[in-house]
Amino acid sequence: MKLIYTGESIREAEKPYVQAPDYNGYLMQRAADALAEEAYDTLVSHGAPPHSGRVLLLVGPGNNGADTVYAGVRLHRLGYSIDAVLFDPTGRNLELIAREAGEGTRVLHTEQSLRNISDYSLIIDGILGTGARGPVHGEAGEYLGYLRSLQQLGTLPPVIACDIPSGVDSNDGTLNEPSLAAVRTVTFIGHKLPTGTGTAEHCGSIRLHTLGVPHALDNTEPALRVLETKDYRRELETPTVESHKYTRGVLGMLTGTPEYPGAALMSVHAAINTGVGMVRFGVNDEKLHALMLAHNPETVCFSGPARQQQVHAWAGGSGTTSSEPTNRYLIEAPEPAVLDAGAVDTVAEYLLTGKRLTAHKILTPHAGELQRLLAALANGLTGRWAELMQNTPAPSRDDITRQPLRWVKTAAALTGATVMLKGGYSLIASPADTVYSVRGATAWLATAGSGDTLTGILGALLAQKVAAAAQCGTPLEDDVYARVAALAVYLHGRAALASLGGRRGPVPPTRVAQSLPQAIAELLEY
Repeated sequence: MKLIYTGESIREAEKPYVQAPDYNGYLMQRAADALAEEAYDTLVSHGAPPHSGRVLLLVGPGNNGADTVYAGVRLHRLGYSIDAVLFDPTGRNLELIAREAGEGTRVLHTEQSLRNISDYSLIIDGILGTGARGPVHGEAGEYLGYLRSLQQLGTLPPVIACDIPSGVDSNDGTLNEPSLAAVRTVTFIGHKLPTGTGTAEHCGSIRLHTLGVPHALDNTEPALRVLETKDYRRELETPTVESHKYTRGVLGMLTGTPEYPGAALMSVHAAINTGVGMVRFGVNDEKLHALMLAHNPETVCFSGPARQQQVHAWAGGSGTTSSEPTNRYLIEAPEPAVLDAGAVDTVAEYLLTGKRLTAHKILTPHAGELQRLLAALANGLTGRWAELMQNTPAPSRDDITRQPLRWVKTAAALTGATVMLKGGYSLIASPADTVYSVRGATAWLATAGSGDTLTGILGALLAQKVAAAAQCGTPLEDDVYARVAALAVYLHGRAALASLGGRRGPVPPTRVAQSLPQAIAELLEY
């Protein structure tokens, strides 16, 4: 499992080392070694071997700026020409250049550096680091803004970032323009935000160097967790020779309506192909009943009250509105449940009665649905909102897209449920403040019906997990629901890739569902 921390947490973890009586600056020298090594590799890979390349250093006032200066000294020794633009009112890093680089680093004004900016082989961004919050201001901000415009036109040389691109907040993962997108980010001690969020794409390839202190973060709580293939394999329940359909998990599904039958068909198909023992589908419409059996003959349909069904878990809300009566049952049912789409809207109404959910209810909103939920709670639970958020208003959809970690944690804290914020990077927060991140396998999954398919996958995995726990007689810990949700997103992505057969292109939800057995088989072989 990859653990991701806030910049503040890593700065705290560094203190015992840098405040030790015998500290001689070795962390900075090791950071400079790592930055120079990664810069050299980037230069060579972009066709600029020693004695044939020029490097531009962007030097800020702090330790990132000093790391960049020292890396420049090392690159000059390898035969590269080094120029530097300083944004350092303290003058400390100018003194450092004079002392360490001598004539090996030429200091330029911003205008001088821009005259032949395309002649550089590489730019190293060391203006701001983990201590910075918000956008880059002043002369540095104007300069970055101009470089960013060149970058967007495709005329700027490649950029590598020292620890984090300037303008990116390492405490919440927010991208504040102007900020230069990096082909590579060289980060130190531990992985930090925005790793695990969509802003990670702005950082390029993120290279971690622990600087010889690999245990510095052993007692530090991570901001995000990213499961690896072996972790997903452990979460997947598999049958034994003694298994039967009831011990494999029974999933009750309340998805779709006569107006939106596709949501029902796709979600049930995905659940069946995820290996659950049985799917019981609630339906009172004859046409939808006939469609379901024609498309998914394995389905066991029922038309009576949902409370009379014996299931291990429920999944529903897909293809419905908040007025659908079955959504209220999903919330109140004693069994774990996946609450999608219309069921998420119903949650707000339920919470405004003074009640609260628990971790075994998994909400699966996209940003727009989460915005509606939080707006309703901010207006209706004013005391609780003020206690948790102080003077912060309810977020817009853009706010949630910019700060997904903040708002998915807020939703879990306000509802008491496990909350999955779906997106290119899906974040899953448990009410115990544990958050998992899963990177989407392909952007082609952003299409109508993908959420319905994911609901079926998650419901099937949840029913299997609950059934396995019942066989063992052990209750599920709250964190398990978040991990099962992460597994669902992972399998959804792997099935999408399997449906393409190694190529790139559209991944219709029906094809994704059809490829789920292959995706699961590949995970079982790991």
